[in-house]
Amino acid sequence: MKTISNIFITIIILLVSITNCQRSKPKAVYNPTLKSLSSHPVPKWYKNAKFGIFVHWGVYSVPADNEWFLVFMSPQAQFGKNLGGPPYTASQGNLSDSVFHANIRKQANKYQREKYGNNFAYDDFIPMFKARHYNPGKWAALFKRAGARYVIMTAKHGDEFALWPSKYDKRNAMNMGPHQDLVGKLTKAVRSQGIKMGYYINTTYSFWDKRYPSKKWVRYNNNCIKELVDMYHPAILWGDVRIGPARNKKGKPLGANHWNSKKMIAYFYNHSKHPNQVVTNDRWGLDMTDSTNLNSRKELSQSIFASRARKMNIHGTLLGDYETPERRNVSKIFRTPWETVDSMDPNSWGYDKFTSKDDYMTTNELVDYLADIVSKGGNLVINIGPKADGTIPKVMQDRLRGIGKWLAVNGEAIYGTQPWAIYGQGPTKGEVGSWNNKENKYHYKPGDVRFTKKGNDLFAILLGWPNDHKIVLKSKKFKRLAINNISMLGSDKKIHWKKTANGLSVSLPSQSVSPYANTLKIQCDKL
Repeated sequence: MKTISNIFITIIILLVSITNCQRSKPKAVYNPTLKSLSSHPVPKWYKNAKFGIFVHWGVYSVPADNEWFLVFMSPQAQFGKNLGGPPYTASQGNLSDSVFHANIRKQANKYQREKYGNNFAYDDFIPMFKARHYNPGKWAALFKRAGARYVIMTAKHGDEFALWPSKYDKRNAMNMGPHQDLVGKLTKAVRSQGIKMGYYINTTYSFWDKRYPSKKWVRYNNNCIKELVDMYHPAILWGDVRIGPARNKKGKPLGANHWNSKKMIAYFYNHSKHPNQVVTNDRWGLDMTDSTNLNSRKELSQSIFASRARKMNIHGTLLGDYETPERRNVSKIFRTPWETVDSMDPNSWGYDKFTSKDDYMTTNELVDYLADIVSKGGNLVINIGPKADGTIPKVMQDRLRGIGKWLAVNGEAIYGTQPWAIYGQGPTKGEVGSWNNKENKYHYKPGDVRFTKKGNDLFAILLGWPNDHKIVLKSKKFKRLAINNISMLGSDKKIHWKKTANGLSVSLPSQSVSPYANTLKIQCDKL
């Protein structure tokens, strides 16, 4: 009788398990084909996040000049085929004068020779990269205070020094320098703050490895990518660069197939706990597969980079989930997912001790930049470059706290919003970004307004405060809106408004809420 009872219980347990399996949604599986990868959805959390932080930190933080310092100071190290080494020094060696001068940045080479010596190799900086004051908990708390919804850390840059204990790269932060798992510690701290964590890795280029771009290098780098995914399960995998420096026999860029990019992206998706909740960017090399009848938005000719692609006569299909213009914005609403990456420092992504505090992006410029990007459908990821000792420079901390204070009041107009019918009004209509402005200023002016929407609420973000305390929102679309109320975020002052032949005339309070941008919330019956 007892045996029959046990069998009965076992059957019940099996039936319950089968029922639960049938109810649970099967895990998505992606194949390494353009068609399969193009079906991957962009998760809602990423679309709603709007603001993230990039961290460029590594051995290059020791000379503190530029994350490309290896290439700038050494004539042997190149963005592509190296001319010798490792080791990489500032020495001319056997190179002719013309080749030597063509393959260095004069200032960086001179600095290296005068400060460290002609034969001081790049890898001699590794023991000096100690990270002795590295406090990932403080970093993560600062990122939270800044209002960031995700963080991207440079796990491995072009100098091929890994910030995690890699079994494929002996030049790593556990074996050398800091003797710490820098990636793992920050990942734990960032996630404890409820922030998504991602990693940058060099997918199609190298400064250091003489095997590049051979298949030996590709296998090594693929293993590094898989290792990062398996060890830390990132929400974001951020590759670089979109079109690598290596060329085939016909002089064309080596495509995504050479780098095994589709296999790597499929591996990332399939080995994530929730494949449809992770994202990767577009910098994996161009895919040359015939994309007829596939999603046309991934065609380079339909992308944010279309005009540049035409000038360079480059064709192909972008991989990944979203596009990443660098140090630039776009001049119109772009409905497919995109993200601008820019650095507070106009000269470098890594810590640059030569950059004056006055040259850093101001909090006001940072706020305006974010509002402009979000109004056009994008996210902004702003970069910081910590020092070699693991501290974040005060000027960078101040900027992050500044935008965090602004977002604490105005975040309703940023997070989870979408572009309206028009992105805004005012005198600034072109692209704004640190590579498109010789004076390193983000010149938004009084009269520049950016619109976002959420549900039936329209937000008008005023990038400048008018001297007469009045603003006219000039679009004819305001005539058709059934407006219930207008308020200013962070203020309890009553806002007076009326529709006119020119649009919507709004009288503002005598004092602004913020010294930066201020936001009108326009509540409508239907938007």
